[in-house]
Amino acid sequence: MNLKELKALLEAFMFLSEGPLIPDEVARKLGVTVGDVEKALEDLKRELNSDHRGIQIERSAGGYFLVTKPELYDQLMKLSPVKKRRLSKASLETLAIIAYRQPISLPEINEIRGRDSSFPLSTLIERGLVKAVGRKSIPGRPFLYATTEEFLKLFGLNSLEELPREDKA
Repeated sequence: MNLKELKALLEAFMFLSEGPLIPDEVARKLGVTVGDVEKALEDLKRELNSDHRGIQIERSAGGYFLVTKPELYDQLMKLSPVKKRRLSKASLETLAIIAYRQPISLPEINEIRGRDSSFPLSTLIERGLVKAVGRKSIPGRPFLYATTEEFLKLFGLNSLEELPREDKA
């Protein structure tokens, strides 16, 4: 497969896919080298970053995605307004606790927040930002929760290691 064909295939994959394009996986499945995939992505990024294109490639959640250029946001909203789905303060607090303490159970979240977090947790699960990843080995065996790939995408992170860390002064 030549570079031109590989670029076209990668662009089409990112256009159709809801998940990230992960170079190692793509190389293995297509029988090409990771270097070939990386080279094709770099060439494609250069082409898409030109002034006359409306999309660009962004690295997030451990892979690559096609996204619209941020400077086109206002004009795009005139064409097709998207209802912003904001998270409540309670949901954001709950999400932060899960992101930094995962895996964590609902009773542990409630203890940290000092109030019932059942509703904010259900909202986060419904939006695909959090999921149950197991059960804690204590009486009652409560579910353990962790963030999802969707969480990483939403916040533009490649991994949880990129979360801001509290400065200890």
